[in-house]
Amino acid sequence: MRSIFATGARRWILVILLSLAPLWLIGTLDRGAWTPDEPREADIAWRMSGQRDWVLPQLAGRPFLEKPPLSYWMSAGAMRLFGPSVRAARAPNLLYAAIIAIAMGALGFAMDGAGAAVVAALAAGSAITAFRVTVWLAPDACLLAGCAVSLLGAWLGYTAPPGRRKLCGYLLMHAGAAAGFMAKSAVGWGVPGLALLTLIVWERRWSELRRPELYAGLLLQAAVIGPWIYAVAGTAHGGESLRILFWYNLAGRFTNIPAPAAYHYSTGHRNSLGKYFIELPVYLLPWTALAAAAAWRARERVRLAGPEGTRWRFAVSACLPFLLVLSAAATARDIYAVPALLGVSLLIALQLSEAQRLASSGRGDPLLWTRRLIAVISCVFAAALAVLGIAGAANARADPALARDIAGYSGAAAGMLVLVGLALRRAAGAQRQGRALPAFQWTFAAYAAAFCITALVMFPTIDRWQDLPLLARRILSDNAHASLALLNPDETTVAMLDRRIRTPFTILMTDGASRRAAVSRWFAARGNRARVLVLLPGHASGELTPLLEWVHLYHPPGDGVAGELAAEGAASIVRRYHLPHGRRYALLAPPDISTQSSSTNNRT
Repeated sequence: MRSIFATGARRWILVILLSLAPLWLIGTLDRGAWTPDEPREADIAWRMSGQRDWVLPQLAGRPFLEKPPLSYWMSAGAMRLFGPSVRAARAPNLLYAAIIAIAMGALGFAMDGAGAAVVAALAAGSAITAFRVTVWLAPDACLLAGCAVSLLGAWLGYTAPPGRRKLCGYLLMHAGAAAGFMAKSAVGWGVPGLALLTLIVWERRWSELRRPELYAGLLLQAAVIGPWIYAVAGTAHGGESLRILFWYNLAGRFTNIPAPAAYHYSTGHRNSLGKYFIELPVYLLPWTALAAAAAWRARERVRLAGPEGTRWRFAVSACLPFLLVLSAAATARDIYAVPALLGVSLLIALQLSEAQRLASSGRGDPLLWTRRLIAVISCVFAAALAVLGIAGAANARADPALARDIAGYSGAAAGMLVLVGLALRRAAGAQRQGRALPAFQWTFAAYAAAFCITALVMFPTIDRWQDLPLLARRILSDNAHASLALLNPDETTVAMLDRRIRTPFTILMTDGASRRAAVSRWFAARGNRARVLVLLPGHASGELTPLLEWVHLYHPPGDGVAGELAAEGAASIVRRYHLPHGRRYALLAPPDISTQSSSTNNRT
């Protein structure tokens, strides 16, 4: 395998695209819609593909006011072009992924040459949380692309002499920030804005704040964002929509503000002291050791004067300030921190480029620990495949299709371990020769092989566990002539039924005290054809359940609210629906309709 770092400046773009393409294609196109979020996002994109007015996205016919619409426009356009499937909605993610990789590669190249370009792109594209965001159907992938482009523009503008080059750099920064804003609101300004401001303050380069080139791009942002805000203001309840988008949804995630219950965002995904920094090693897998070494090296390199120190200071500014701001918020999710991982990938690229020049290696070298970590990850993947094979053997009599998969699981696990072992051996050989960048190349190849082979085998099984369209069809079959209501449904339930069921449904939103009364009123108003669908707690059993019970990790969940209503005599459970290791639902009818036996009322 030829070293990709010998290809020079002209071919690094092709190299990173070909290296990352297998991960992108499998993660984006080789699976269905998975919870959380993707069923909701797919329904919003599907709705928008048929809307005449594209100003605001809609969920089940109601305005969805959490995000601006750029990513929904892209997915809706792809659905119109390729058909109304989840994979079509996710097709723009391939574009976002390519933009992220090329922008980070260009940034690494501008900082330290072709080697840094490839390392920065591969690290940014394959770190586990960043990769999940890139292939996930959600606005975060579009946001990440905007942040990558904006960081590239900020660096080019900051380091260029006054004049056209500086203007072009800062225009690129503003263009990326505008795209990030239209994907996920003002968060799109966060990483590039904090990175540039921190660098200016750090280097005391106050004259940069007086450059007209820095502000010229604000006209570009106004031209992109302004018409959409004007259009939102012109809709019915436009003022309230803007308040939800830019006050409840932004300030409400940082602190507890007075807001309607539906927009009280500070109550979900609660933050805790140091949460992001504690979890950061997990976000960066499998490059955690490299990131730790790069952060340690940065402690010295940021003190250097001149361009050498500037690039290290910029990389630190692109990650640390944003993480500190997030740490002060009331809410926290791993995906919120992903834009900061772009800066970490730059640190890794600078560290490895420096190691290549110094031809450094040793027992404490981070590449050695990265290889060990990837070996452990590969063994975990192989163990997961083995467990699925064992579960298939145990359930072969009940489902012959599972028996056919046993050989596939075993062969995939063995083949994956062999390929990973060969790639890691080549990586170790390159490192012994003092060639840090080719060693990283082979280390990445080992991880990519482990992920791709495991995903190709496991994704069909996970699709079966996440087959919400199958649930929707069964619910449609049983309620084609019923008056259906959803009791306190989550967004996934609403999206699942909105796309797949043609029977209109009503949403009953209640609290604990009024729940029984609301259900009783529904039954009284609609008679014996009235039905209420309720999401049950926990997950259903499946082929892995015997193994989980053996290690005391599975306990049968109860019926939750549905059981309480049945026990109170307010309803009777006439049907159950579930997916293996997936969601569980109960269908309620008026209490005078007798409950069918468990042998006929379960739809699995």
